[in-house]
Amino acid sequence: MLINTGIYKPNEQLPSIRSLSNELNINVNTIKRAFADLEKDGVTYSAQGRGIFVSENPIGNSKIVAGAIEDIRIALTSGKAKGVTREDLQSLIEEIYRAGEKND
Repeated sequence: MLINTGIYKPNEQLPSIRSLSNELNINVNTIKRAFADLEKDGVTYSAQGRGIFVSENPIGNSKIVAGAIEDIRIALTSGKAKGVTREDLQSLIEEIYRAGEKND
């Protein structure tokens, strides 16, 4: 989220795994796994001995977009099965995108 919102810019170094673990009180292995997933998806890259950095175009990464679309597809299928209407979804989409525009 911090990368997508521009807090961390392309080619900017991310905090170390150990410092994030201490700051967030999360197990080091959990942070390592999250960083490995980000690198696998092309959101970050690592420089041997220097750290982990934000990739050049992390937001437009096609793997991230494809994963997000699949997540939405699963949620929509579940919602439809539970009686959520097309109008409910359209209202929700408008609400989410309006809120995003206020934060831009």
